[in-house]
Amino acid sequence: MGPRFVKQAAVFYGALLVAAALWNGLRGRELAPPGDSIPLSVLLGVLAAAVTVSAGLLTYRAVPALRRLADELAPVLVDGSSRSDLVLLAVFSGIGEEVFFRGAVQPEFGIVIASLAFGLLHIGPDRRFLIWTVWAVAAGFLFGALFEITDGIVAPIVAHTLHNGATFLIWKRARTGKTA
Repeated sequence: MGPRFVKQAAVFYGALLVAAALWNGLRGRELAPPGDSIPLSVLLGVLAAAVTVSAGLLTYRAVPALRRLADELAPVLVDGSSRSDLVLLAVFSGIGEEVFFRGAVQPEFGIVIASLAFGLLHIGPDRRFLIWTVWAVAAGFLFGALFEITDGIVAPIVAHTLHNGATFLIWKRARTGKTA
């Protein structure tokens, strides 16, 4: 990864934002309502991220296939990346994916279709990645529930961004001694 990948990610997630804006504009809807209570939305997003990061760490420890997959992906995703690259990627993905899937797809098709479509975005090149796809579908349901509960996009954006950022940074820290 690195600065070039972060730029490509910015373009991709920017395109998701544009698609969501066009979709909602054509349907006569607001792009992404913030929600009824921003402080409550932020709190729920932080709590959801704490749960997903903790569950991810427990799953990593309990599932050998996930550890092997992580060890295979780490050299590509985190070893060559700076912490700021990883934080930017977390911010871009959290905002872009949530505005698209929760802000545009979910109001149109419902939480089930939005969560399944979110999972499809996270399909890997072979069946070893199925655990990642299943995780993404479950996260999609959690983020979708946050959207419904708070009546807005802030909670899912906070949860998704913090989950990705914490996961990337924990992964980077764990790999620091292995890349020397």
